Amino acid sequence: MLAALSLPGCAPGVVNLRPAPPFAAIVGPLIVAHRGGAGEAPENTLAALRHAVASGADWAEIDVALTADEAVVLMHDDTLDRTTDGYGSIARASLAALLKLNAGGGERVATLGEALAIPDMRLMIELKGGGRRLVDKVIEAVHGAYAADRVALASFDRTLLEAVYQRDPSLSLIGIVDSAAAVDLALELPLSVVAVRLDLVDAALTLIPARVALWAWTAASVAEAESLAERGVHGIITDVPAAVVAALRTPPPARLPLSQ
Repeated sequence: MLAALSLPGCAPGVVNLRPAPPFAAIVGPLIVAHRGGAGEAPENTLAALRHAVASGADWAEIDVALTADEAVVLMHDDTLDRTTDGYGSIARASLAALLKLNAGGGERVATLGEALAIPDMRLMIELKGGGRRLVDKVIEAVHGAYAADRVALASFDRTLLEAVYQRDPSLSLIGIVDSAAAVDLALELPLSVVAVRLDLVDAALTLIPARVALWAWTAASVAEAESLAERGVHGIITDVPAAVVAALRTPPPARLPLSQ
């Protein structure tokens, strides 16, 4: 087990001190395109990532898994059935077979290398199927693309985050949690971000130490995103990044004083 995070100069009990960029925006929360913006583009595709960049999102979240021949591809589920016109287990399919599939809107299945090659985007890479071998392959891809300064590796699985840290402690880590109890466990790791479910935000705001960012998932509407911003989260993971950017980042119209 890794030692609990200890940050010099942070007094006990300090809550919600804004982390430094790139894990919190200078003004307002970061906007993170969930699966590239699953409500606005085919999820986990290159089209979605290009959409995230065009929308003005600060980060994009993607999910990665290993194929049978150990290629790292963007895919949320264990199987191909929901998001492609194929079927069956990703872990039993070759990359060549996956590249023939339609992943939505005529897009094909994307590799991590292709995602890392898209400029002007920071990537939250959630580790899915593949265990420690996936960790090794993802780290190889990140360094191969010279992208270590614009990615963070994320997981619900503590053992995968520990494996990342043991392999390369320079990479930023995001702990994803779905219970209040899991927040405390996640904070035993040297995290840059804790990403929590929407209903855990209020509790997490009292638990997250200074200089660790709090991101919330998954805002499906502008109204949910606005509520999260008002409550003080550092990042909003959303399916509708273009709509959220337009609502939260568009400056109000200038108002001239009425003449006397």
